[in-house]
Amino acid sequence: MGKYCFGIDVGGTSVKCGLFQTDGVLVEKWEIPTRKENSGEAILPDIAKTILDKIAERKLDKEEIDGVGIGVPGPVNERGEVPCAVNLFWGFKEVTKELTELTAITINKIQLEANATFFIMSKAINNST
Repeated sequence: MGKYCFGIDVGGTSVKCGLFQTDGVLVEKWEIPTRKENSGEAILPDIAKTILDKIAERKLDKEEIDGVGIGVPGPVNERGEVPCAVNLFWGFKEVTKELTELTAITINKIQLEANATFFIMSKAINNST
């Protein structure tokens, strides 16, 4: 089990990000803008970049990262796919697949309208569904 995990809450104007220890302690939080132009095509790459940048900034190994929990404003199926997120201008989006490919980090949990990143992270940390 890794030492750290990320919590991501995707909103219509900003993406709230948190780096946590796997015992739930918040290490750092920050925000990035939600770039919705071109049907929100930059949102997941921006999230991947901020995660990878934080890993580099903190001089962490990817092996120290236990996973990522992410909340999105739309329905989510069991495969981590979002059929539609109107305020992000997304049609069908394979969030788990795309973010995993962009970061090479396990995406533990995606949840509908997760305003409580701590809830997502507790689920991700415990690997529950």
